[in-house]
This record gives sequence, structure tokens and C-alpha cells, in this order.
Amino acid sequence: MRELPTLVVVNPPFRFLASVMNYSFPSLDIPVPALLRLGTVVIALERWDAIVDCPYDDFLGAADKSRLAGLHSSQARAEFIAGRAALHHAGRALSYDVTGMHIVYEPGSGKPQFASSEDSFQFSITHTRGLAGCIASRNSLVGCDCERLDRVIEPQELSIDLFGRAFTSKRDFLVEWTRLEASLKLHGHKLSDVIDRRAQLLPGARIKASENYIDVGAIKSSFDINGEFVFSYCVGKNCEKHSR
Repeated sequence: MRELPTLVVVNPPFRFLASVMNYSFPSLDIPVPALLRLGTVVIALERWDAIVDCPYDDFLGAADKSRLAGLHSSQARAEFIAGRAALHHAGRALSYDVTGMHIVYEPGSGKPQFASSEDSFQFSITHTRGLAGCIASRNSLVGCDCERLDRVIEPQELSIDLFGRAFTSKRDFLVEWTRLEASLKLHGHKLSDVIDRRAQLLPGARIKASENYIDVGAIKSSFDINGEFVFSYCVGKNCEKHSR
């Protein structure tokens, strides 16, 4: 299994208030795969392509191989492998070997987590076309999300209903959108708790999004990756479960 190049970011200027209208967030020009060390958390990034086969025997455990066998499309398989590769490298950065750790999924949200909270760590995985990422922390709840900056989306309708304001650009909307998803993941929720399959706001979702799901005490940050992707992450309160 290859070693990821490590990008050490010292005191990154990644903390911006979610209420800022015109975003000015860091743009990272880095080779991917890459590993970011940001204070108490690490973020592993992986590229993936549905038509390129990636080896996975070195980091997929038996349960993950069984889950992979049930994925029949090349895109779903490539996305899954890249996400697990990112988790593997994030875990190694925290001195954990993920290969032998059993991963289960929360009923309802489908959030992956380790079956045992003993001697494990907190993590969140995200995918978009061409990129997978994993944020991990020994002691803090975490969530992350990413989107392509060239994603075809019309933010005007959702902007006012979901966030209570309009956005001047698709880029600004995607920053807020990914921060919302990262916050949802941190709390074990999913996007369908806020909007339906037609991208219509569910009753009361704006109140939930602003008061319940987005933890005002959490650190919410975003950065641009090579002008292709926006990556947002959320770091919440400490979990006094693990120590190493």
C-alpha cells in the first residue's frame, strides 16, 4: 500500500463564520492523494475513477470486502474503495490500523462507525465524482462533505428556503451546502432529514438546520482543492471515550 504525501498545515486560516456572505476561503494547490494535519484532526484525500481498478487487499477487512462484493456498478465500487483508502490513511496518521476494525452502519442515517468504541477513533467519509475524503480525530466528533465546483446546480430556490438568504455565486452556495452536510454527518443525520428527493425543503427543516443540526459551538471550515472541489468539515465537542 503506497504512502500518502503529507501536507503539514500550520495554523491554517480555516475558521470563517458561516454567516459571512462573501467567502474568502483557502485554495490549496496540492497533489492528491494527500494528507492534511489540521490541529487535532487529520484529513485524507483520494482521487478515484470508475474506469480505473484500484488494489484494495491491503486495507479492506473481511466485512468491507463483503460489502464491496454487493456493489455492482464500477462507480459505486471505485467510490467505496477510495473512501476506505482515505479512512485507512487517516487512521494510520492517528496510529491505528483500520484493516482489522469492524465497521457498522447506523440504522436510518447509514453513518459508518466502528463496531466497538474502545480503542478506536471518530471519522467521517465523503465522496463526490473524482474525490473521496475522510476526516478523523481521536477525541472529537467530526463530519465532512465535498462537492465539485463544476456541479450543475441552481441554488436560488434552495438558498432562501434552506439558509434564509440568497447567494451571489454557486461557489458560495456550495460552501454553505457542504458545511450543512458536514454538520449533519457530525450529528449522525443525513441530508434527507432536511430536503426530499425532489430537493424540496421538508416542513420545519429551516428551523432544524439553523438550530438543531448546525452546532454553533462546532468549528466549521472550508477550503478549495485545486480549483476543482470544495471541501468542508466540522469539528464538534470532545468525546471522552478513547485515549492513546
